[in-house]
Amino acid sequence: MEAQETITLEGRVERPLVAAGSKSQRRAALLVLDDGTRHLLRRPGGHALHDPWFDALVGHRVRLRGHLRPGFFLVSALEGHAA
Repeated sequence: MEAQETITLEGRVERPLVAAGSKSQRRAALLVLDDGTRHLLRRPGGHALHDPWFDALVGHRVRLRGHLRPGFFLVSALEGHAA
């Protein structure tokens, strides 16, 4: 399997309700880009449904480094709050 390229994304972290009405309904950390694209956020070793690491980022504009995966963005590092 090929190694995936590490990329940096910048946007605002939100925690909206996702999968409404399903057994997976929850508030999930999402990165919302300027063009409206939304990426579900995950971390290696973090809880799949609720990772408290993202709580402090909610409402903030940030730059995150990681890998795009099917259905989510796997965060490897917080590069900082965006300008």
